[in-house]
Amino acid sequence: MYRRILALILSLALLMPGLALAESLPYVEDCALLPGQSVELRYFLPASGRASLRLTTQGGADVAVILSERMLLGGLHVLTLDEQFFAEPLAEGAYRLILTYEGQTYTAVLTVGQTAQPPQTTPAAPAPTAMPAPTAAPAPAFADQSASITPAHLSSYHPQHTGCYWCTPMDITDEAAVWAMLTAPIQVVDVGQKEQVVLRAEPSDSSEGIGVVTGASQAVHVLETRSDGWSLVETYSSSFHDSKVKAWNAFVTGYIRTNKLKTYNVRTDYGMIIDKLTQSLYIFKDGKLFTTLAVSTGLYNERQPYNETRSGEFVIISRVGDFKSDNLVCGMGLRFNSGDLLHEVPHVKNADGTKNYKNCEPKLGSRASHGCVRVQRLKNADGINMTWVWNNIKVGTKLVIWEDFAGRQMEIPADETPLYYNPDGGSSYHSMANCKGVKDKYLPLTAFTYGELETGAFAKLTACAYCFPPRRRADIEEINRVHETQSPGLISLLLENKQ
Repeated sequence: MYRRILALILSLALLMPGLALAESLPYVEDCALLPGQSVELRYFLPASGRASLRLTTQGGADVAVILSERMLLGGLHVLTLDEQFFAEPLAEGAYRLILTYEGQTYTAVLTVGQTAQPPQTTPAAPAPTAMPAPTAAPAPAFADQSASITPAHLSSYHPQHTGCYWCTPMDITDEAAVWAMLTAPIQVVDVGQKEQVVLRAEPSDSSEGIGVVTGASQAVHVLETRSDGWSLVETYSSSFHDSKVKAWNAFVTGYIRTNKLKTYNVRTDYGMIIDKLTQSLYIFKDGKLFTTLAVSTGLYNERQPYNETRSGEFVIISRVGDFKSDNLVCGMGLRFNSGDLLHEVPHVKNADGTKNYKNCEPKLGSRASHGCVRVQRLKNADGINMTWVWNNIKVGTKLVIWEDFAGRQMEIPADETPLYYNPDGGSSYHSMANCKGVKDKYLPLTAFTYGELETGAFAKLTACAYCFPPRRRADIEEINRVHETQSPGLISLLLENKQ
């Protein structure tokens, strides 16, 4: 049976920044589930930690996992469930709710039935006074390395469906799953492509704004369509420097009027993925990975947190062409999120009118932009570059951006992976014997292996800017070390509060 939760509210009772939660023991409250109704399941954690919540019979037999183990913030949590949440109907009677927090268990009773009433028991400790709940969860302190990390990694809602950006693991090798995701319809906001709509903390126009969504091109994940004219959705907030709500790339869950949403059917010939972890653009064609290009996504700083490229699910909504950013010329711009465009790596004009790429091109493969996505201009091993993208990718093509959550890791190539170089004075190492960046007279290049890259003269070679061979082992290990505990694309709440 398709599981659904009619309403899901993750309320975290936090005190003012810098103050600790009042000391208290963890607890889960007794509650009752009546036929045709929902129930608020409340539990409290005194501090951030790993927690799970499951339902068993009184004899201890597992019935359902309500909340799989994950890192949660301290505070009061409220889940609103109904009968449809459970795979099989629950028989009348009493069940055990088991909260596991940092290796310790705490129990309560869920009673089910026509006349069910929760037993009158007292929680282990009183709940602290609830303060306004934050709606953008920060990056987890650490992540489950064995889990398949999805774009909705921070979500507390887990629908059972496929072909969805939010629910598809960020695994570029699973071509079937990726292609199903890249060709699935999306839900967008029915306003102009440079307009934004505010997501609300509650289903009311007067409620606090907790995020913004760009019209026409940015997708939202619809969690619930309510009878009061509102829908509960989740997305990454597309806050720019002039947005009404300053939630920089925050993953938010909020409310929007249902009549503002519409279905957009994307093209099914191509689809594109930008991965912040690898700083690569993956182009899929007819169900298969077609080619890969190097990119630079946004690099934020404390003064300009809005420089971080917004993650999420988008479509190419319009063709902008060349435009200027300060003294930089950005060629062949394709708009996908209001002020965020996909474009060629920028250049400046020399005095003689020629193009100079030397300042921006060496940064490809790392964060460097003001929020747009810079794409390599030099043809890769497949003869593809941003000019090809401009000529072949049409309006309506889906473009998704994967967040580099803590726990994601880059694979280190096998030692026997072939690499190539020019022994006659070449300064670069390459991924192919006939790299287009090398003069014909030096082709084919001489082979060596990835395992030899740190030895002898190979250790002085730099990666080719055309064919973008694998990063050096030390560079990959450093990226992986950072991502063991950090999500670089998620701006810290501390940084947000300083603005």
